[in-house]
Amino acid sequence: MDLFATVLPLVLIIGVFYFLLYRPAKQRNADYARTQAAIGPGALVMMGGGMLATVVRMDDDEVTVEAAPGVQLRYNRQGVVKVLEPAPGTSADPSDPADPTA
Repeated sequence: MDLFATVLPLVLIIGVFYFLLYRPAKQRNADYARTQAAIGPGALVMMGGGMLATVVRMDDDEVTVEAAPGVQLRYNRQGVVKVLEPAPGTSADPSDPADPTA
């Protein structure tokens, strides 16, 4: 009985740690990966400050967006917070079998 009373709190702490910290962090990372995969020329995106823009050009770690006709801005790729409309021909889910680029 003493062993059970000693091990049970440890098991409960590990379980709480998993469900409150590890699992949500893993889901946030998966959401971030899906967002980054959906960025492409023609995608409507929301930037970190809430600005809505259309992606014009992409490099490895830089994105050029058009906020208004003729107004192009360069951002770090991590500045894209949300993809509102994925680029034509891309899937919002990188594991989608219909997307040949994933």
